[in-house]
Amino acid sequence: MVPPEVSATLRLARKEREMSMDRAAKTARISTSLWTQVENGTQYKRGQKVAASTTAETLQAMAEAVGLDATPLLTQAGLEPVPVEHPRPQHQDGIVDLSGLSEGDLRIVAAYVNGLRAARHS
Repeated sequence: MVPPEVSATLRLARKEREMSMDRAAKTARISTSLWTQVENGTQYKRGQKVAASTTAETLQAMAEAVGLDATPLLTQAGLEPVPVEHPRPQHQDGIVDLSGLSEGDLRIVAAYVNGLRAARHS
């Protein structure tokens, strides 16, 4: 079961980073539906609303996606940390990984890039 304190902590951290649920879920590499269930603390099983549950791996990924230390959240949820393998980023010339940036930061980057493009074409 996902305790209400864990759900509230994830929601607050996500909102402080100005991330949508969709962006946070993509960063954590989980579905938006799963993110919503954990953050709201509820899910539906056989048409019944029940307390949401999740795995340690998912909770760790969610915490990392919003910049939190997962250990306190795992402790509150009664889960043990699990080793998580992070894929090594594949860097290619001209490619920049923007995953994990807040919606606000992404708007700033987009405005900057648009400014560069406009300057190049003038």
